[in-house]
Amino acid sequence: MWLVYLRFDDKGKVKTYHVSADNKIESQDILVLAEKHGLTPTEKLVEYCVFYSQRMIKPKQVPNFHFYTKIEFTSRWKILEEE
Repeated sequence: MWLVYLRFDDKGKVKTYHVSADNKIESQDILVLAEKHGLTPTEKLVEYCVFYSQRMIKPKQVPNFHFYTKIEFTSRWKILEEE
């Protein structure tokens, strides 16, 4: 399992997201989107990290609105692009 940590600056406010991916290609796809903007058009990527584990990574204490699967993150990101 792959986990992508993204930290954005949104007009002085910090926003962080954790996005799970099934493989390296999916994690790279997430970074390509994040380099353009976050889940709002004003979010600018300032820091990221990609984690890999041969075993399942299970989030224990992450607010639901900050943890996404690749499909959820990509869907929300694409909706913003269409606006």
